[in-house]
Amino acid sequence: MARSSLLFDLFAANQQAKTLLTAAMGAVALKPDEYAVYSGVFEYAPITPTELAAVVGMPPTTLSHYIRRMREAGHVVEKRDPADGRSRTLALTRTGLAAHRQANRAFELAYGAFVKRIRSKSAVKAALATVETAARDALADIG
Repeated sequence: MARSSLLFDLFAANQQAKTLLTAAMGAVALKPDEYAVYSGVFEYAPITPTELAAVVGMPPTTLSHYIRRMREAGHVVEKRDPADGRSRTLALTRTGLAAHRQANRAFELAYGAFVKRIRSKSAVKAALATVETAARDALADIG
């Protein structure tokens, strides 16, 4: 069935990806969205909250809720940013790494099943980068 717009297509694709990840990660402590934030910290630590917000593509105010939950769980260590004393950097604690590792095993099962159905991973990554940039730029256009 043809859909009415690219944004509708993107919404539907996102819903399918969320459904896949929710099913695959249902038995682990981290939800798929939490896993994504933990992965951003894992891959780029030490990272500032501002940098992490850009990496995961969410507003800093939304990200602050995830960081608070990570802090409450004892999964993140925060240190003063040596480049900017007013900011802080984030890294996963030992228990944060363990939670990420457990979630990663479930994620990898879903990812393996998903990516084997993609003909050109590099073409899809390029298209998604274009979509991400277009959405960010369009937001700036509309204010």
